[in-house]
Amino acid sequence: MSAQQNLTRTLKLIRLLKQRPGKTLNQLAQILDCSPRHARRFMDALNEAGFIIDSEGKRPPRFFLYEDERRQQADFTEEEAQLLRQALATLPDTLPLLAPLRQKIYQHSTLFPLSDTLVDKHQSLVVNFLAEAIRNRQQVQLLRYYSANSNTIDDRLVEPHAFSDNFSQLTAYEPGSDTVKTFKTQRIEDVMLLDTLQTKPPAEAPTDPFDWPGTPVCVSLRLSPMAYRLLIEDRPLTQPDIRLTPTDKAFPYTYMGEVRSWVGIGRFVLGLPGQIIIDGPDEFRDYVRGRINEFSP
Repeated sequence: MSAQQNLTRTLKLIRLLKQRPGKTLNQLAQILDCSPRHARRFMDALNEAGFIIDSEGKRPPRFFLYEDERRQQADFTEEEAQLLRQALATLPDTLPLLAPLRQKIYQHSTLFPLSDTLVDKHQSLVVNFLAEAIRNRQQVQLLRYYSANSNTIDDRLVEPHAFSDNFSQLTAYEPGSDTVKTFKTQRIEDVMLLDTLQTKPPAEAPTDPFDWPGTPVCVSLRLSPMAYRLLIEDRPLTQPDIRLTPTDKAFPYTYMGEVRSWVGIGRFVLGLPGQIIIDGPDEFRDYVRGRINEFSP
């Protein structure tokens, strides 16, 4: 095995270990295209370099990069730091204040800046290939996609339609299941562009006011004044479906509209805890509860 291959796989391992839930040794070896013995050697090399690799579970254990609890007193939350990194990425490197700003963002992380840069570059490469497929209406193979729901790693034949606002998720039609699904771009190991054209291009898939396709279903929400203002500012197409109910001072607005996916409207609801009451349907209420439980140990 060449030094270049060893370096590439070690850097790729950093990205894999940053993702949660953790992955088993066999899963890491499968994605890295090496034996479990070599995957273990790469993890040992990271430990020697100062990375702290922890595990959870026993049969078999799942590995991940450990975050020092003392670092949780950082000035920025992980979400704030990520937003700042994305904003700084749009600025020219010649800007004098750019270097110290980046240093302040990274100084509370147990990971080297290199690891975050590698993750960003990998995701950028994946997004570029998928964007090309969206423009050209091509089918693609998502290579070695890791599904947390089924705990499997396999290739997926899909027809890319659109990205979420921050490119973290891809909406795509999957011919094998004849459904429109969402895929996390960071869980896509690689993308293979195919010469075959899409059978159901996005033009044939109408979207809801939150820019997501799917089967239409009615949802009812009660909104606080803050939630109401944010909703009409961010999603102006929802305004015709909002009614004023002045008898309820805490939640004086009701949104009753048609959506095609829980993902878009779910992201809005989850971003405003205590500001929204879900009146229905029960399926959407269960979806939101499930997303909240994902943050529980």
